[in-house]
Amino acid sequence: MMHHSPKYVQVYNQILKMIKQMQFPPGSKLPSEEVLSTEFDVSRVTLRTALSLLKEDGVIQSVHGQGHFVTQTDEANNYQGIELLDSPVAKSLNIDITDREVYYHNNKSSEFTDKLFGVQDTNYLTLNIWYKNQDKNIANNLSILLPEVVEEFGVDLDNRDQFIQFLEKDIYEKVVNSRMTIAISDRPTNTFKRKFVRSPSLILMTEDLFEVNGSMIAQNKYYIPSTLFRTTLMRYPEQGRN
Repeated sequence: MMHHSPKYVQVYNQILKMIKQMQFPPGSKLPSEEVLSTEFDVSRVTLRTALSLLKEDGVIQSVHGQGHFVTQTDEANNYQGIELLDSPVAKSLNIDITDREVYYHNNKSSEFTDKLFGVQDTNYLTLNIWYKNQDKNIANNLSILLPEVVEEFGVDLDNRDQFIQFLEKDIYEKVVNSRMTIAISDRPTNTFKRKFVRSPSLILMTEDLFEVNGSMIAQNKYYIPSTLFRTTLMRYPEQGRN
């Protein structure tokens, strides 16, 4: 299955790129919604969603009865485009991933997973990806999910490429929102099937993925040696404060 971004995301990124390339310089007026929707081959609803996000990000401003204008500030240069949800592993490492090892297990139901997914006496899958740099294990992804999710995507778990594409990209197409918790792991390193690179501790990122009805699709646990872990938080002051 190919991983395609929503149309409003594509339109947002295309307009942002055109602004950065000075096709629409600061202060200039964007073409009409009719022209833009025709040019990008999208509906007015899709176009307006993209425009509203550009406005929220301070890239454009709307003047009633006149249209949409590129702001006079450098806000456009502060944005790289809308980033889609996908696996956070690569962005959380300060070292490159050169290879992946994958495997999975079918498991009988447990009280924990029944409660996690709101089911009863239901078997579940655990999917593992070991991330490597050369011959060193630099991160591990343990995903817990129900077999029906894999079946819905038509994934052959014995196909390595499909396995990786599914866990790192495709499953996020079904996700409406996610919850991420980051902590120092209490799990002893000798309980893993593979040895991590030497590190005083492991960072555990627990990611819960939810679909539109609020039910959980999967829980991902990412273990990363603390010496290889990195993260970035963007914080802004409240607007209008003196």
